Amino acid sequence: MGANDDSADHPDNTKLEHQGWSDIKEMKRGCTDFPCFLLLIAAWIGMTFIGLIAIGAIQDPRLRSGNPVRLTNAMDYEGNLCGFTSGYGSKKYGYYLLDRTAVCVSSCPTETTFNKFICQYDVQNSADNSVALGYYYVMMRKCMYYIASKPYVNRCIPTGSAAQAAVDFAAAASQQNVNATVTAYATAAEKSASWFSDFLGDLWSLRGYIFGFGIGVTVGIAFLYLLILRIPGFLFFFIWGIIVGIFVFMLIGSWLLWGLAQTWSGDGEHNKYEILTMRVIAYIGMGVTFCYLCLILVLRKRVNLAIGIVKQAARALSAMPTLLLMPIIQAYALAFFLVPWMAYTIFLASSGEIKTYTYTFDYNGAEYTSEYRQLEYTNNTRYAFLYMLFCWFWTSEFIIAVGQLVVALAFAAWYFTRNKSVLLTKNVYWAFSATFWHHLGTAAFGSLIIAIIKTIRAVLAYLQKKAKKNKNKVMEYVLCMVQCCMVCLEKIMKFISKNAYIITAIYGTSFCSSARKAFFLLLRNVLRVAAVSMVSTFLLGLGQVFVPLTTTFLCYLAMAYNSGVTSDVSGIVAPLVFTFILSYWISSMFLEIYGMGIETMLMCFIADEEMFKPEDRFAEAELMTTIQRTAQDAAKARVAPEEALDQKDDGHSAAPETALAKAEPVKDEAAVF
Repeated sequence: MGANDDSADHPDNTKLEHQGWSDIKEMKRGCTDFPCFLLLIAAWIGMTFIGLIAIGAIQDPRLRSGNPVRLTNAMDYEGNLCGFTSGYGSKKYGYYLLDRTAVCVSSCPTETTFNKFICQYDVQNSADNSVALGYYYVMMRKCMYYIASKPYVNRCIPTGSAAQAAVDFAAAASQQNVNATVTAYATAAEKSASWFSDFLGDLWSLRGYIFGFGIGVTVGIAFLYLLILRIPGFLFFFIWGIIVGIFVFMLIGSWLLWGLAQTWSGDGEHNKYEILTMRVIAYIGMGVTFCYLCLILVLRKRVNLAIGIVKQAARALSAMPTLLLMPIIQAYALAFFLVPWMAYTIFLASSGEIKTYTYTFDYNGAEYTSEYRQLEYTNNTRYAFLYMLFCWFWTSEFIIAVGQLVVALAFAAWYFTRNKSVLLTKNVYWAFSATFWHHLGTAAFGSLIIAIIKTIRAVLAYLQKKAKKNKNKVMEYVLCMVQCCMVCLEKIMKFISKNAYIITAIYGTSFCSSARKAFFLLLRNVLRVAAVSMVSTFLLGLGQVFVPLTTTFLCYLAMAYNSGVTSDVSGIVAPLVFTFILSYWISSMFLEIYGMGIETMLMCFIADEEMFKPEDRFAEAELMTTIQRTAQDAAKARVAPEEALDQKDDGHSAAPETALAKAEPVKDEAAVF
């Protein structure tokens, strides 16, 4: 009770007030959190400065410039870049030895043979003159026999089975009295070149089906899914059917477990611990079933309200189809940022210093040493990497936040419009304008918080890797617990930020002010939020499965029963998989907009209820009927204070949460029930 009393007495825990507008688009908005947007621009400038140093356009002794050739071209055992270093221009491919060091060659072997070798430069002639000596040098990590390969990213990658070649090599070496056991040839993943070529060929041949169904049909089915949700009575029976079905399943499952325990107790084949374990599981199942029943009884009225809000969100999205362009705009914005960011990161990744290391290995009971070279980074380079990662987190989250603000503004404009019977595309244009002229700073503020948390998580992941490498179990466990806490904090902040953007859309306030209002608004309506969250999560999850599966099935029918398609390709499995992936990605973006719309509808509904008298509210007749029924049931149960009953007597019904919000001090729903 103490926690509830403290929250009730908080000065920010007061009901929302109307600011005098008749249309939310007419509300005067200020420029919110603009310094945060300037800080984001400063971060981009800093990223560009570091990138120019990495490229070499600016000289700075604290940070080395890079050369992407170090990443694209193989480096041999002496540190030379194949195809780039002076004297190695004609030898542009790297051929790997057993110790994973490379030798620069002008071409990759086209066949597997054990009588020819590619060796370190100082022993190549010796291996060419003696096959037995070549076998010996293979085991000394100085040579490698010919394996049929094809160039890939300037490296020779085997086209056949390197494992089988190793077995054949050992047999051939034994004929030369050389003990040669090659258990692994570590280059890159062995893949069949012919399979890969067929795979790419199928994708190219059926690209029209992949993109036509993956994008066009997916959008059509997604709209169909929204239309199905709006069918009168369908959503009500569907949701309640699922809820009751889950209860029946849990009840029958618990009863069957109890019956199984009783059967075990009399069959003489199971000991008392097995019987006890089964009974405990049955008791736990019964307890969970009882708690689930209590939860449904508490939320039953609010589930109906949630269904009404979900239907309103579906209608709003159908009225503003232009919103579906938002993911495409975000993708282009992200690509625009990725081009310079990737260039800077690649140059930075290639700016390390080449260092030489030695290692030892055993052969025929003797110990030998060998050398290899790799890039090492300074602390300044590591800090630059971390800063680039932070810029990526901030910018990507900023683009997401801008999209959420645009969607929230568009849905809020639709809700607070009297005539909802027309396509309100102008709401989307207004939402873009309001976001870019007034609320970019708020998006930068919210995304900054998420970016900081993600950067901390990245540092923790690096420390976890170091602790695992050093076999420090205590530090591993500690860092794992901290990482779990940061994951929870990130999810909480994303939830708060999303609802803060919705309040910004309704009131035009700054991020902190909006976050406070959103927190107490949700606190006063916690049961409604729980009901809407339960319904929307289920529907969005179902949509993410229904849309891509239906799309892929239709694509399969179009391919499988078209003889012109099946005769021109080696298979349709790979194109169908890509169609499913593309459809899932498109439907996820579509349903993310819908999910944001549902949350916006809920917040707008609550704000509408707190700001206006029943006769002045913007809620439509169907949703208003649900509200009135909830209020009347609450009044009959005497959960609403006298003010709600007085309004009912005057012919104006108000939801119990509204009346509770008007009473001082304001209590949250959890305290009422």
